[in-house]
Amino acid sequence: MKLFWLINLVLFQASWLAAAFFTPYAAPIIFAFICLNFYLSPSPKADARLLILIVIGVCIDSLHFYLGTFKANGHFFPLWLILLWGMFSISFNHSFAWFTKQAYWLLAIIGAIGGSLSYWGGIKTGALTSDLSASETLTSLAITWSITFPLLVMTYRRLNRSGALSN
Repeated sequence: MKLFWLINLVLFQASWLAAAFFTPYAAPIIFAFICLNFYLSPSPKADARLLILIVIGVCIDSLHFYLGTFKANGHFFPLWLILLWGMFSISFNHSFAWFTKQAYWLLAIIGAIGGSLSYWGGIKTGALTSDLSASETLTSLAITWSITFPLLVMTYRRLNRSGALSN
């Protein structure tokens, strides 16, 4: 399906919106979007292999939880955030494919801006909370995402080169 990247983009954005604005119901909504993505995907096996990237995301977010950069209401680590990482991960095969061809310095800038603002949006909508000031939170997230996003793309590239993402 030639336009699947657009379907994936809509599903990813809808997943983020569900997490931000419908947090108590986000897990089943995001799970449904992931299932729909797999059902419609031209490369479901390769998408499934990308779910390993969830481990990187959960480790990074766990560090932020521990440090108080952000936390979820009533949960150490919410299921909806793990599922959001899943949707994010499989997007590298589709709507995030452009990122996989970019230089690491550009990915660091994109990560610092996009990643930190995404989490900041989650904090502002109440899906997450933070014990830090706005500047401390944004600085911490920007530094983390300037490293994390290139790391995720590097991992994607290695998986792709190894043939692990072949259908």
